[in-house]
Amino acid sequence: MSSYSRGPVRRAFHRALSWLGYQWRVSRRVSITIEGVQIRAGRHMSRRVEKALSKGRTQRDELQLIGTLLSPDGTVLDIGAGLGLVSAYCAKRIGSDRVFAYEADPDLEPCIRETYQLNDVEPSLEICAVGSQSGRVTLYRDEHSISASVVRRRAGARPVEVSGRALNYVVAKIQPTLLVVDEEGAEPDLFDGAELPTVTRIVLESPDRLIGPDGTDRVIAQLQGIGFGIRRGLSSPEHLVLWRGSSVELASDLSHRIDSRPALESGN
Repeated sequence: MSSYSRGPVRRAFHRALSWLGYQWRVSRRVSITIEGVQIRAGRHMSRRVEKALSKGRTQRDELQLIGTLLSPDGTVLDIGAGLGLVSAYCAKRIGSDRVFAYEADPDLEPCIRETYQLNDVEPSLEICAVGSQSGRVTLYRDEHSISASVVRRRAGARPVEVSGRALNYVVAKIQPTLLVVDEEGAEPDLFDGAELPTVTRIVLESPDRLIGPDGTDRVIAQLQGIGFGIRRGLSSPEHLVLWRGSSVELASDLSHRIDSRPALESGN
């Protein structure tokens, strides 16, 4: 066999091995550990999602970042809980009674509760969307994403309608000091008319990924209006960090995120 023909055969062989490895891990429900937090693999994860979690670099960076922002007497509000990784991590660090998680996708509730059980934590969990106003919200499920999104990323994404609560209501009820947001595209509208009197720090996960620089600038302008600004030394292409009282810079100049990435990764 020529070296030319061996190339496609070798690639096909490696793809088959990768697929078999994925099937074994999800069938055995192997536990993935990221920064001390266990998550169970399963059929609810596509191969792409399971592979990304197994590598875990983005998730590790996020948890390390959040770890620097936690305070023992603080309260965390996690909007867009996903599989429960962030809320479980925070609960292990500061206690379950100080962590509150909201997830819009009802299909993820068993996964989140399993994550909590695996890690012996019990943060408060509510299954509903959080937006600028209360009401019904349409989400789109994509098999290659952990959470459903308000953005229809693929033609085959399945719509589902869920209930929603107003951000101001949730904040007034919980009085969080740290707000972690991964709303999968809903961020531009989330902070319309927001009042966050107790919040001092905010982490937005990958805002440009779904809403683009213009959408991110809109979010920043909204938060600037209530006294928040970007912390360049902590922000990165994956996470935007804002503190109350920090100087504000618009996200349309993306260089600040690229320049700040080594500062975040140097702690790895």
